[in-house]
Amino acid sequence: MRNSHRIESLVNSSFFPLVLFFLSFVFVSLFSRSTSFLYVYEGFDPAIFKQMGLALLKGKTLYVDYFDNKGCILYFIQALGLFFGGNFVLMLLQAVALTFTLVIWDKIIAFNHDGHSRLACLVIALFLLLCFYDGGDLSEEWCMPFASYPILLYFKQLNTHEKIKKINYFAIGICFGIISFIRINNASAFLGFILYLFLTCLIKKDYKNFITNMLMFFLGFALIASLCILYFYLKAGKHGVEAMLYGTFFSYFEYFNYQIHQTVYHYVFYILFLTICIVIFCINNYKQKDILLPVLFSYAIFILSSGKRCFNHYLIAVLPLIVVNLMTIDFAKHRKINLVFALLTLLPLSSYLITPMGYLVNDLILGKEPFKMTYGEFHRCIEEIPELERDSIYNYNLSGFGAGMMQHEGLLQCNRVLFTPLAFNLPTLFEEETSKPFNPPKWIMISWNMKVKRNDGLFIIGNYDLKYTFKHNRIHLIKPRKDKTFKINLYRRKDPIPTQ
Repeated sequence: MRNSHRIESLVNSSFFPLVLFFLSFVFVSLFSRSTSFLYVYEGFDPAIFKQMGLALLKGKTLYVDYFDNKGCILYFIQALGLFFGGNFVLMLLQAVALTFTLVIWDKIIAFNHDGHSRLACLVIALFLLLCFYDGGDLSEEWCMPFASYPILLYFKQLNTHEKIKKINYFAIGICFGIISFIRINNASAFLGFILYLFLTCLIKKDYKNFITNMLMFFLGFALIASLCILYFYLKAGKHGVEAMLYGTFFSYFEYFNYQIHQTVYHYVFYILFLTICIVIFCINNYKQKDILLPVLFSYAIFILSSGKRCFNHYLIAVLPLIVVNLMTIDFAKHRKINLVFALLTLLPLSSYLITPMGYLVNDLILGKEPFKMTYGEFHRCIEEIPELERDSIYNYNLSGFGAGMMQHEGLLQCNRVLFTPLAFNLPTLFEEETSKPFNPPKWIMISWNMKVKRNDGLFIIGNYDLKYTFKHNRIHLIKPRKDKTFKINLYRRKDPIPTQ
């Protein structure tokens, strides 16, 4: 009884947000491999995001000089962290964003739970985040506080019977704008709630509130959109704006239709997890249409906007909905049914949990982080490259891994196309050289475990000299994984380039 009172006092205290910040900082330190000072690894997708942030700091025009298919605000965040102190500041920003997210989730849960159950729901939500975290510093992670805040406003209205204020619709529009200029489908968690509110106004023929609320919502969105458009217009005129809109929105639909190979295992557990969450939610809320419908709308928007891929980090986008699920569960009612579904949920979760815990054990506890040696070898090569040539290294086929090595050295790779769905159909180096005036990069870095186009191989052998080579061997737990060993070569351009 005394422990219960202490927990209730803790979660209701004014310093509980500080506890959540400490928890967030520890969480990010242990599991955000792309930014944590405990790891050498610079990430995969996060390394590309950081390269875009570095490009911005070096005066490049994003989407014009360097391209990636995410929204510009994500790269502004990366640039902010890199400018003020690099990975540690980025990690600190992650911890702050996670703290705001947990505070909002705690307030949502507190509408139905308190004490032990309130704290338990928050711990479960953080556990689920760990299962889907996938190295940290991803677009879904940065969107969480902005996706959760409108849901908090909705349930505050539902519990106090006070309508959401006009200024709050403006704030929701700002949240939607920020998420849209990070990655628009991450807004799916709260869009169902906004859709439900607007539909309710129409059904009740409350046209005045419908128009004013929608106007305030779009004004909030327009504020963020205008600032982003203005920046790119001042930077590169109409072309800069068009390139930004393509990279932020239109390229998403190309990527949406692009099929990336995944195993049946990924699809089965991804679908199983979502199905269980939706079923549990329906069992506990089938009589509450004001809760049931907006959440189901949001799940539908998420599923329809996910495309053909089932990556586990995508599920971070639905965590605010799962928090609503936890908030509405009556632990005393349907106890047996909830227990059965909880056990079923552990099946996909256990498979997702292997990745972050595996890295924690392998890299930190056993000290077998494979990237230390690889990054060390790359550093040795870079030290021998003249300073003036270090911004002319083209990462031919290493993608995020190569971008991570470049980022670790604070280098901006020489760019043809950093990443885009269209990059898979790029003309060969040979085709570019013969079709137009083309200034090949001074250095080319190649991984020989990946395909090299035949003409590119011939072009490189004819126009470049092999200068450095080293191996990357992924050591997993105790034994090296031979199937993951590959050679990395650095080639220097011949001067002058021989005529073809």
